[in-house]
Amino acid sequence: MRLSEHIRREIKLAAQRYFKDAPVYLFGSRLDDARRGGDIDLYIETAMPDSEVAQAKIKMTAQLYRRIGERKIDIVVNNGGAMLPIFQRARLEGVPL
Repeated sequence: MRLSEHIRREIKLAAQRYFKDAPVYLFGSRLDDARRGGDIDLYIETAMPDSEVAQAKIKMTAQLYRRIGERKIDIVVNNGGAMLPIFQRARLEGVPL
């Protein structure tokens, strides 16, 4: 996993603040220690309604930019709707933070 302890901690704190106790997973290229660069792909499962998810994603991203610097961060949120292929991939490959 190519994330420092500081970045993992900041992600967990931001997720707790904006998505309560929802689990957050890292997936994608940052899991491969042999690769370089890449965005930070996060998967969150929550029961929040759609109307709150968009605001929570924006606020979480803004907090992370302030705390860890402006990096490419993708936050994928499954709030109980259709089981999209990206949700399945993130859940299967993802590592809980």
